[in-house]
Amino acid sequence: MSDLKTSLNAIKDKNFGYFFDKDKCYIYHTKFGKERGIEIEENNEGFKFVNLNNANYENIQEDLKILENYKKFIKDFKDKNFKFLKDIFDEYKNFIYICNNINFVILKGAFEEYLRYYRDKDTIHIKFDKNTIDSKIGIKDKFNEIKEFDENNSQEWVKNFKKFWKKENIHSAQQRANASNLLNKKNPKELHADLVKISKVNSLKDLLNLDITGMKASARELAYLLNFENNNFPLVNDAMAKTAEYIFEMLNKNSNNKLKSIKENSNIQNNEQAYFDFVLKELDVKRTDNLPKYYILDQFLNLIDKIKKSDLALITKDKLQGGDEKYINNITESVYYKLYKAAYDFANLCGKADIKSNDLEGFKKLLKTHKNIIFHGIPGTGKTYTIVNNVKNIIKNENQMLITQFHPSFSYEDFIEGIKPAGIENGQLKLELKNGIFREFCDKAKEEEKGFLEKLEKGNFNEALSDHGYFFIADEINRAELSRVFGELLYALEYRGEKGKIKTQYASMRNDEDFYVPENVFFLGTMNDLDKSIDSFDLALRRRFIWQEMECDYDVIRDEIYANNIEEYAQACQKLNDKIKDIGEKYQLGHSYFLKIEFKNDKIKDSDMKKLFSNRFEALLKEYLRSEYNEKEIQTHLDNLKKLFVIEKNDDKNK
Repeated sequence: MSDLKTSLNAIKDKNFGYFFDKDKCYIYHTKFGKERGIEIEENNEGFKFVNLNNANYENIQEDLKILENYKKFIKDFKDKNFKFLKDIFDEYKNFIYICNNINFVILKGAFEEYLRYYRDKDTIHIKFDKNTIDSKIGIKDKFNEIKEFDENNSQEWVKNFKKFWKKENIHSAQQRANASNLLNKKNPKELHADLVKISKVNSLKDLLNLDITGMKASARELAYLLNFENNNFPLVNDAMAKTAEYIFEMLNKNSNNKLKSIKENSNIQNNEQAYFDFVLKELDVKRTDNLPKYYILDQFLNLIDKIKKSDLALITKDKLQGGDEKYINNITESVYYKLYKAAYDFANLCGKADIKSNDLEGFKKLLKTHKNIIFHGIPGTGKTYTIVNNVKNIIKNENQMLITQFHPSFSYEDFIEGIKPAGIENGQLKLELKNGIFREFCDKAKEEEKGFLEKLEKGNFNEALSDHGYFFIADEINRAELSRVFGELLYALEYRGEKGKIKTQYASMRNDEDFYVPENVFFLGTMNDLDKSIDSFDLALRRRFIWQEMECDYDVIRDEIYANNIEEYAQACQKLNDKIKDIGEKYQLGHSYFLKIEFKNDKIKDSDMKKLFSNRFEALLKEYLRSEYNEKEIQTHLDNLKKLFVIEKNDDKNK
């Protein structure tokens, strides 16, 4: 393997990554993550692919040509011997984008089928209801009623416009912050002048060049709605534009060259316009009925954007809404499910659903191979919240989950079994052998173990997990004296089922009865890396668990806070953590701390951030740093961090 490692290290490509697992070697594209890597081996002739698993093409029905070309490519691919690893990686990149295009074909077909059933209804991320469409079509007439400006009655005019905006609810939740800027124009003449500009927009080029200060996103949305019936251009907000760009990137290996080519061969000058036109052409929706083509595109992009933040299992737990009712008891066969499954698969091509994320499918994938897991990381990353929510979305019965918080006085007697008081009898304290919480939990799980194993044998892992899986969650696991708490349980944790039988400390009081941890028990723990009691987690116990790190998720900050400068705030949060990392990586702050920001008028100011720093961060960071720095050094670090935690102005960015 040393020669192979030398060859791997010689590849100077930022997109190239590799790792070893026992005697196997895997290479992967860093953009798409380890989950989409491939297994390779070295032989006398050079290097060869061993395992490929990147695309699901079972649902392709109409485009048989793509399927046949794919199968031929796979065969040629696996038969090849490569002299240089760089050749493997270059070929592998071609393979990835073929897979991505196949996934898009599946998604496109599922969307086409969806339109047959749901072209006049709303589902969780797609809105085609007739009332929804009619309300958008009617906005132009209502807008024209208040567009004429009366200088003598300007305040009344502004009042009517605000009433129109609020009543029609034409702005999305994502645009709430931006909309407020439009509504808060202090000068009625200025507001009217902006509205006149908006009303004159009738092409995508006009829209992208729209010069409206401080409310561009809301102006674009209003312009789009005024053009809704004429079907002139798609909804252009940050989410839609980023999703269109994402699809463009996923389908084009040389995306920069493709973008340049599109611009050179057309009148398109703006990247956003190129992305939208490309996706519309690739989607090629035939069943438009009475739906505007750009609105169909908007809803398609909305699906891809929102599905990234959703759990597929949660979505499909909802009852189907008309047209597809025969599938209520067999949801995986429904048009509804197939679309959302295809959208989920496509939206996660960049490894967003790998085992490090908190999505439900990734969590289940982790459980498939590991039953003892510790989720660790800096404080404030939502470790407990994520685990509990994921488990709740798996189990059918609340008895299948037990959560307890470990603490310094937690003992073996609390956890497994021990002699405990059982009341007073004849004036004497009565003592009994009582089960601890984990032993009781395991006894319950044993009743379901057989059903769990039977479903596993049939390949029904998700069903086995949902019906018969039992989850013991130990929050703050490292705060207890773990060697004493677990005792001889280490063996039973490593070897599930009867093969891991042990005799507990009190077995003699149970006629030498054996104890084991059932196959259907999953032991999940959480712990903060910063906690000084982490040292109590001894090496013998560490080896029984796999470790999953959770980091600050800046997308959560973007999604949960509605402010018109949220991107700048998220960047400031990341900049602060990067600076803290220089002092000590374990001292960083999780996203839950940054969510505590308080602000007014839909805009986060530097004064709001200073207040957050002083009230929430300063004492915490001071406590963190106390063990490593003197008071003067601590204060210097804190002062520097506070100065850094500000909204970066445009002038600063250009320096």
